[in-house]
Amino acid sequence: MEAIESATNTVASFNTTSTLWVLISAALVFFMQAGFKVLETGLVKEEHRSAIGIKNLMDWVAGSLAFFVIGFGLMFGDSAGGFIGTNLFLGLDFSDGYTMVFFIFQLAFAGTALTIVSGAMSGRTALAPYFVTSIFTAIIIYPVFGHWAWGNLLNENNSPWLANLGFMDFAGSTVVHSVGAWVGLIGIYMVGPRIGRYNALGKVQPVKASDYAYSVLGLMILWLGWWGFNGGSTLSFDENVPLIILNTNLAAAAACLSAYIHAKYFQKGADIIEKIIGGSLTGLVAITAGCNVVSPLGALAIGLIAGLVHNYSYILISEKWKLDDPVGAIPVHGFGGILGTLCVALFGKEELLIHDRWTQLGVQGIGVITCMLFTVSFSYAVFWIVKSTIGLRLSPQEELTGEVIGGIIEVQEEEDFPEQTVSQVSVRMGERSYNLFQVEEYLNLPRETRIGLVRTDSVQYLDDVGNEVPPLLAVRYLAGVLEKQRDSAVSKEELFELTLYEDKTDFNGVLQDALIRQEQSIFSVFPDSFVFLHPKSEISSDFFWHNRVKGYNIVVVASCTETAESCAFTSSVVLSQLNEIVSISKTLPPEKILEKLDESLQLTFKRKKKNGSSLGVHLGVLLVDTNRRRAYYSAAGKSVHLFIKKLDEPLTETFSTDIPLGDFRKKTFKRNQIDYTRGDSFLLTTDGYFNQLNESGKRFSPEQLKSNFAKHAGKSMHDQQFEHTNEFEKWKGKENQTEDILVIGLKP
Repeated sequence: MEAIESATNTVASFNTTSTLWVLISAALVFFMQAGFKVLETGLVKEEHRSAIGIKNLMDWVAGSLAFFVIGFGLMFGDSAGGFIGTNLFLGLDFSDGYTMVFFIFQLAFAGTALTIVSGAMSGRTALAPYFVTSIFTAIIIYPVFGHWAWGNLLNENNSPWLANLGFMDFAGSTVVHSVGAWVGLIGIYMVGPRIGRYNALGKVQPVKASDYAYSVLGLMILWLGWWGFNGGSTLSFDENVPLIILNTNLAAAAACLSAYIHAKYFQKGADIIEKIIGGSLTGLVAITAGCNVVSPLGALAIGLIAGLVHNYSYILISEKWKLDDPVGAIPVHGFGGILGTLCVALFGKEELLIHDRWTQLGVQGIGVITCMLFTVSFSYAVFWIVKSTIGLRLSPQEELTGEVIGGIIEVQEEEDFPEQTVSQVSVRMGERSYNLFQVEEYLNLPRETRIGLVRTDSVQYLDDVGNEVPPLLAVRYLAGVLEKQRDSAVSKEELFELTLYEDKTDFNGVLQDALIRQEQSIFSVFPDSFVFLHPKSEISSDFFWHNRVKGYNIVVVASCTETAESCAFTSSVVLSQLNEIVSISKTLPPEKILEKLDESLQLTFKRKKKNGSSLGVHLGVLLVDTNRRRAYYSAAGKSVHLFIKKLDEPLTETFSTDIPLGDFRKKTFKRNQIDYTRGDSFLLTTDGYFNQLNESGKRFSPEQLKSNFAKHAGKSMHDQQFEHTNEFEKWKGKENQTEDILVIGLKP
């Protein structure tokens, strides 16, 4: 059919008022994309907020391109047997302005269907496979079923088979919302639940939403957008528009109320905020199919039922079917869509229905079942292909950190301050007299006054809510404030205030005791690992640190060259700096970590250095990328070592600069890259193990340690720990321990 002939067959022409109303409605429906983003951002975990945003953006990108190129033509082109459109591809047959406005309006609808899938699968789905499935939804699933129900909206000569039966779905309870929900249902079934959502017995574990205030804002945006969603579906501005918007608002309000009352009094208040929000949305979805044929009282009834349907289906999905739906998309759009489509027959004015009420109910049921069967079967095939080829799911590390594209090792700028900040400072003025200073007021006190207050234990540092901030972290934070306010020279002086804590032996003892009792916590970062930490005396010169940041596993091994008492202070400075550099500022390259630590320690040792003294920290940083099976290592000083035993390969050792951190000699830190496979073992150690003497005065030696490590590398880490501990005790015998011992083994 020629383009001019298609133009004469369109239902509507370019009437200025009506066309402007459709365009405004399209803008309102597009604004719902922002509503979905804000709603979902508030309901998911803190780590997944950015992922939700980028996926919503890619929804619109995929939908806009795919629907323009193919989807719109399949949905609204000249019909082939009532099953599929055959023209209007690539916009080639857009013959008039109204067709373009109609396309924009329908594009916004298509974007809504795609966004439903995004919310349902959030928190564990990779971006690339999600983008692929969005394209398939936009070019086949949504347009094909949409043609069956709405194929005659642009060209009245089309005879889509489902519409010809008398199926009624005014604004898309089934065509838009159920299609998106059933695609999402298959998606969450195929991708599986988020890590930690269900325990070993299959019981639902609570997941803390990031911000309910965001979700409520998103609901309000969607509520407004729905006025255009339903009101604009008239495709003209006439007297029906106010009634449609009124019905839309009443159904949402009634659904919110019934969901709240039911959740509070019949479901013990469980997930009540989610049910209030979801109940409101279910009311909006349910009224969408019949908002043009029901009375306001009918809209109220539909809304009241919708709130209950949401609450029951919410439990069905999460607790009975064990499907993890972070934003509750399936209860809202799937079950709400079914309810709304059937309610056209149940609550619609009979004179406005195509058939008598019960025949209409049967036709509505056929439409609901057809949508479910077609969408589920086709989307299952798409997800199966994607899962079998490029995969659906993020790695565990990426899921926990909320990355959707995949991380790379990069240097990031430090944030202004650590996460635990000082907001107020309490100063004891007398036996029972205290003053409370703001940070600026406290820092304006003379430095000698502040030092005197620290020496007499008269200062307590407090955060925003009044919790005490540990002194070492607090003083470092205050030094950072001074550096920001003035210049770096002043902040160097503030390190003297930090070193005052070195003189507090009791404090050092408590701190050091805490430092050497963290062996068990390493399993949270390296599950297959062991720690052999055996100090020579109460205060150890050897210590370690570990963390997981942005999907990378990090372990640090260190040894001080100072006296035991000084080592307690130095280790506390190093650990504090590691938390700030790595955990807070997210600096990951090992050589950059060493550079920043070296700078801080030089400032610290500048005050303490004496002629002939040897001050410094021997320290090695191992960063492991378990996704790529690649490790990075940098070290400073001769007293830390990394041995690697790969399967069927000789033992190797990785070297770095011999100069320790804090030493004032010029040094360059080198990053070593180590590719490994499953089963390879790493051993990090200080000199203490192989410097141990036996009863004959002979040293254990590095060669013997390396030989034992190579011999036992194939065993489990538990067994390796036993072997190394046993061999050390046998060698030492009755001889006194020579040095502090620290050995860490791991299989990443």
